[in-house]
Amino acid sequence: MALLLLNWQLMPLVRKLVRSEQEIEKVNANLHRSKEIIERNLSELTHYNEAVGKLALVSVADQKGLIIQANSKFCEVSGYNEEELIGQDHRILNSGIHPKVFWTEMWRTVSLGDTWHAEVCNRTKGGELYWVDTTIVPLRDSSGRIYRYLSVRVDISARKQKELSLCQQLKESNCLQLIRQAMDSELSVSKLCQHILAHLTAAVQYPEIASAKIELAGEQFVTDNYVEVFAQRLSAEIIVNGNNIGELQLGYLESKLFWLPEEQNLIDIIANDLGRWYERKLADQRISYLATHDNLTGLPNWHLLQDRIAQAIAHAGRHRKRAAILFIDLDRFKIINDSLGHEMGDLLLKETGIRLRSCVRAEDTVARQGGDEFVVLLQGISDHQSAGAVAKKILEAIKQPYPIGGKKLHIGCSIGIAVFPDDGENADILLKNSDIAMYHAKEIGRNNYQFFTADMNQQIMERHLLETDLRRAAERKEFQLYFQPVIDMPEQKLKSMEALLRWKHPKLGSVPPSKFILLAEETGMIISIGEWVLKEACLQIKAWQERGYQVPRVAINLSARQFRCKTLVADITRILNETGVSPSSLTLEITESMLIQNVDEAVEILTQLRLMGFELSIDDFGTGYSSLGYLKFYPINILKIDRSFIQNIVSEPNDAAIIAAILAMAKTLKVAVIAEGVETQEQVTFLTQQGCNRYQGFYFSEPLTAEELESKLCASQ
Repeated sequence: MALLLLNWQLMPLVRKLVRSEQEIEKVNANLHRSKEIIERNLSELTHYNEAVGKLALVSVADQKGLIIQANSKFCEVSGYNEEELIGQDHRILNSGIHPKVFWTEMWRTVSLGDTWHAEVCNRTKGGELYWVDTTIVPLRDSSGRIYRYLSVRVDISARKQKELSLCQQLKESNCLQLIRQAMDSELSVSKLCQHILAHLTAAVQYPEIASAKIELAGEQFVTDNYVEVFAQRLSAEIIVNGNNIGELQLGYLESKLFWLPEEQNLIDIIANDLGRWYERKLADQRISYLATHDNLTGLPNWHLLQDRIAQAIAHAGRHRKRAAILFIDLDRFKIINDSLGHEMGDLLLKETGIRLRSCVRAEDTVARQGGDEFVVLLQGISDHQSAGAVAKKILEAIKQPYPIGGKKLHIGCSIGIAVFPDDGENADILLKNSDIAMYHAKEIGRNNYQFFTADMNQQIMERHLLETDLRRAAERKEFQLYFQPVIDMPEQKLKSMEALLRWKHPKLGSVPPSKFILLAEETGMIISIGEWVLKEACLQIKAWQERGYQVPRVAINLSARQFRCKTLVADITRILNETGVSPSSLTLEITESMLIQNVDEAVEILTQLRLMGFELSIDDFGTGYSSLGYLKFYPINILKIDRSFIQNIVSEPNDAAIIAAILAMAKTLKVAVIAEGVETQEQVTFLTQQGCNRYQGFYFSEPLTAEELESKLCASQ
């Protein structure tokens, strides 16, 4: 009974225990399932973290921003190991690219508990830049206080590199386009370089701190913020025609790295383009210079002179001033050019250009007209006297000796002056009238200047007609030879005679030699005329000889052009052979100016003629640039004293002293002397006292025709 009662009392407890065991089993089953879920989730989370760790740079920073944890990817990309990162803030990675406001905004955001997201450029331990897509999440504790910052970064360097490269390429392309457009414009070197500097600094990665400089052909162009010392710098040489003539420099005022190689490539391209542009600029300038300047002397040429004259006329008209044209022709230049060669002639022209420039003001113009002609333009002068003063200065400068090639060369010049507005109101008329005045200066003796006058036009017309008639004078038989005796004193014996050319014009009558000989020399007709004179003289000598006369030597004048002619000796030999006359019947006369330009060549020619049997004479001695020391080198037989010294020997002590010196020197050198232009007994008496025994002049005889001279030949037999 008791057992039944106990069993009855225990049954509820047993049933409760059974139920508890069942519940425990059920809980255990639930716990087991939960464990499996947690383990599965934990495994998934572990795999996720591992996957994220392979892709993302994860770090945790404390409240102060100091790194307390960094994953392996973070260390791999940054180049730092975890020990180097722990305890550092993120400034260890700062690239310097982002401005301070960028970081200020970041701290403001996360300090408020908000997530911050941006693309950030960091720097590795090795100094290389890399870009990361960054998310910073503030972590709160149970009280809601921020105590950690979780940073998750994804490396986007490859994408960013492409984006930046594309952006940079667009900036560079735009920069180059703008620069090349500027190069196609008509800009000066200075303005173009300023354009380049502006476009270049705007196209680089950090334009706000970019500074640049261009050094080009000795000039320097810089940006406003330029300093000599850059924190970072790139440069490229500027090459022109194979030579380094400058440099393009680009620098950052702060320690920022350049975007390489793009920015280096950019300045290389710009420097290359600038070099090629400068080459074209120099070529264009050279072409323009050659088009407006004389290639030999560097002086303005005819085209530029025309423009300068037009400007001077306009200026003079506005300010009620005058302008003057001085037309300059060099005297005796052709002698030097033909005898010494074109190289010496060119050097002489260059030096003449330099001397002319030294005679005028900076605002005046010296131009080369061509050949041996120059033009001086005087601007803003007040009167004719100002032009005359410059002309005198030029005459004095040009007549000074030219030490060239070891020789002392001598020339002179003839100057014609036309003044605006008196003598013309445009360039063509002023140049024409100054040219006319210059020819007038030549006709009255050279080495002088003449102002244009209205009657000179008539003279030029007459000169042109005279030149035309002179070309046909020989074939029309208008030339005639006269002979002037040379008398030997005191016997008054006919010693020799000089053949003189005369021109009987059908309308003008007898044309003075002073009027047509110079014209023949200038036009080159003197060569053929000189041959005619020599041949006619030889024919006349032969005719006299065949009639039984003992004919004294006949002096023939050789012109400067004849003497410089390479075929002179051959031409003379040919005429002698044609006429059958011996060289012993002739004296060849030359002027001293023909000798001093090329001594060696002159000595060679004269020696050759002397060996042939000719007697040689220097005509008009004393009128040129006499160098008595040279005479000992020349095989000369006779000196003829110019009439300009004879005219006043009785009244002028200086002339008398010169005559005495010449006679004494000639006696020492055993050279005979003939006094030209003797017209009075007083002159004869003085010359005889000084030891001169040969005379030529109107006192004894005027030039005679061949028929008139025969009577003197008869008397002298």
